[in-house]
Amino acid sequence: MRSTTKSVAVTSCLALALVLSGVAAGATQNASPEKWVSTFCGSVVTWETGVKTRTTKLNKTVANLKKTGRTSLPTIRRQLVGFLADIVTSTRAVGAKMKAVGAPDVKDGDKIQAGVLSAFSQLTKAFDDARKTALKLPLTNRQAFTKKAIALGTTIQASTNRIGAAFQALNRYSTPELNDAAKKDATCLKLGG
Repeated sequence: MRSTTKSVAVTSCLALALVLSGVAAGATQNASPEKWVSTFCGSVVTWETGVKTRTTKLNKTVANLKKTGRTSLPTIRRQLVGFLADIVTSTRAVGAKMKAVGAPDVKDGDKIQAGVLSAFSQLTKAFDDARKTALKLPLTNRQAFTKKAIALGTTIQASTNRIGAAFQALNRYSTPELNDAAKKDATCLKLGG
C-alpha cells in the first residue's frame, strides 16, 4: 500500500507542478492581471495545502493500520477513495474560482482563460476517474489489490502529464502584465513551497 500512497502523493505533486507551469500564462479578460494572478495563486496555494494535509492524513492512517496489524483492504480502499474524492472537490473549486474571476484583461486573455479552465477540468476528471477506479479495487486478494492500486497511480500520473502539456501550450500567450503581477504577488511566491 505504501507504493499506492506514494503514487497518489507523487501525482498530487505532479498536478501542482502542472499548475505552476501555468502561472505566467494564467489570467482572464474581466479581471486585472493582478486580480487574476492573485485568485489563481491563492486558489492553488489553498489546493496545495489541502493535498499535503490529506496526503499526510492518508499516510498516517495506513501506517497506523500496519502498526496495529489491521491492514484491512476495505479500510485502505475507503481511505483512498475518500482522499481522491476530497481532491476532486478541491480541484473543482479551483476551476470554479478561476471561472468566476473571468478572463484577464490582457491580449489573448480569453484564450488563456479557456486553456486554464480546460486544464482544471481535465485534472478534475483525472482524479474523479481515479476515484471511480479505486472504488473497484479488489478486496479479496491483497496482491491483486496492490497491483491494481499501483496501476491506478501510474494512470493518474499519465493523465496529469497530458494536462501539463495543455498548460505548456499556454506559454505562447504569456504576457508581461501577468508575469509582473505573479512576481509581485506574495501568494505566488508560496507556490510549490
